[in-house]
Amino acid sequence: MGLFDGFKGGEKTAVMGIKDAIKEELDRNDWNYEISDESEEDRQETYFYMRNELENDEAITVVIVVRELYDQVDDADGFIKIKLYDIAYLEESDLRAELLAKINAWNSEFRYVKFCLDRDEDVVLDIDLPLDLHRGKFQPDSVMAMMAVGMHVVEKVFDDLMELCTRGHKPRPQE
Repeated sequence: MGLFDGFKGGEKTAVMGIKDAIKEELDRNDWNYEISDESEEDRQETYFYMRNELENDEAITVVIVVRELYDQVDDADGFIKIKLYDIAYLEESDLRAELLAKINAWNSEFRYVKFCLDRDEDVVLDIDLPLDLHRGKFQPDSVMAMMAVGMHVVEKVFDDLMELCTRGHKPRPQE
């Protein structure tokens, strides 16, 4: 059974069902989280923010985003995005090329997760799950499983990452 079993991404009411299903799954597992919603005429977004610990007791920030986009004929498109933040940041710019080479190697090694270096030089992990490619009943435990996959991948590369980076999130300069 996959992420979806009987869910059709074009149903306008489905996004609320997805939001509620993820919320229920987080509650069922007693996870602490914050939630925020944003909507415009052509889109609905829900953000779930939480802190989680890797097996080495290092804390990271996890954000699950449910985004559904609507066009003029009332069809929906969208995705669920899982992002892991506060993993590490690049402090020494002369190591950037070496870090990017490692990120490229990891991105080719791991199928469902992708690392990137954001504009703040933070290492971020992304997992994208499209809504429009599946039909079926939404399986929120599969979203949690993919979040666990992402955390496992971070744990797997953590020691190599720490050879080039500093743990956590790069503080922004005071303006």
